Amino acid sequence: MLRRLAVLASAALLALSAAPAQAHATAVVEDVFSPLALGGYCAAQVNPTSGIGFYNGWLNCYRFGTPGLVFTGAGNPGQACVYFHPTWNFIGYSQGVSQALLCRYSV
Repeated sequence: MLRRLAVLASAALLALSAAPAQAHATAVVEDVFSPLALGGYCAAQVNPTSGIGFYNGWLNCYRFGTPGLVFTGAGNPGQACVYFHPTWNFIGYSQGVSQALLCRYSV
């Protein structure tokens, strides 16, 4: 009886070791960054006086001034996506609603 049990256990272990490894499923995650969130990227990476950023084919940074907004420089939308999630695999970006930046990642 013990011999039969040992043979079955060995067979089970052999079957488990021969099974192909399961591939990890990846998912595409989209994250939207508002102009105020983009202002954080602008202040950290473009100009410390920046307070807001707009994406409309390119990323422009502004500070609040009188009267209205004052241009402080241009940023890179792809680098902004990586700035917000540095450990995620960046795929691409596009324009969101109200000149927000929509970033796509593979996680």
